[in-house]
Amino acid sequence: MTAQVDEDVPPSTKLKATCRTEACQMNGEPITGTYFANAEPPTYRGWCGECDRPITDLVPV
Repeated sequence: MTAQVDEDVPPSTKLKATCRTEACQMNGEPITGTYFANAEPPTYRGWCGECDRPITDLVPV
């Protein structure tokens, strides 16, 4: 059986996101999640659910 690929769904990857906002309770706490590619750079983007600031520390798992 072959898996069907949906061309409308962007590629995804597992990344570890770490908030680096000093005043945030999640500062320095890595969270692993699934991220989908964007059409323009940066390819993957993350936002902190605690302080609502962009996360620039995204690394592959």
